[in-house]
Amino acid sequence: MCPSGLPAPRLLPSLLLVGLLAPEPASGQDPGPISGYVFDARGSIINLGQDVEAASQRFLGPAQMPNWGWVGFDLGGHIYPLSLGPVTFGVGATLHYTEARRYPTEDEPDPDLPPVVSRFVAVSPQLSLNFGHRNGWSYLSGGLGTSRLTIYRDEGTRPNYPSSKTINYGGGARWFVSPRLAFTVDLRVFSINAIEQVGPQPGSPRMNRYAFSVGASFR
Repeated sequence: MCPSGLPAPRLLPSLLLVGLLAPEPASGQDPGPISGYVFDARGSIINLGQDVEAASQRFLGPAQMPNWGWVGFDLGGHIYPLSLGPVTFGVGATLHYTEARRYPTEDEPDPDLPPVVSRFVAVSPQLSLNFGHRNGWSYLSGGLGTSRLTIYRDEGTRPNYPSSKTINYGGGARWFVSPRLAFTVDLRVFSINAIEQVGPQPGSPRMNRYAFSVGASFR
């Protein structure tokens, strides 16, 4: 069982399906092995969560926090230095950023309060196993990086919370529609370490956050 959030086994069928997504080359063609490098630029959605413990340490109710970040981005770069049989090994990193706001509704006791902001930033080094060929491949990847989930009521100041060690793992695929441009998708789990509350600075529990990203790859 993973930390709080959905158990990771429920995600495994989706990740295994990713391994089947790489397109097959047309008969008689040999596009060659995966090699070189790629840069990714993707839009992203992520469940920011409405955790009871995180809310209480900020004197909020869980429903007052944004549950989803619908407008975010995921930028990354990867190189492919080694192939062994059907597997090409990749090394890279991604930067994920999402910010969402939830404004009080007219049904709440004080609808004139400022919105609650949830901001998630993650820097994620990754090792990847890639399956396919130069014109399209799928991958499974993971690594240890850092993230910062900042939750606060927007009253004119932005708190500076510490970052947490964060394991990221997931998978995706790239389909090249021209020699240098590909369509790409990625499904990723961020498993975030707990932060202890220190004085007035709130902490946060150990948690999982799930992101889905769609965009373009360039090489």
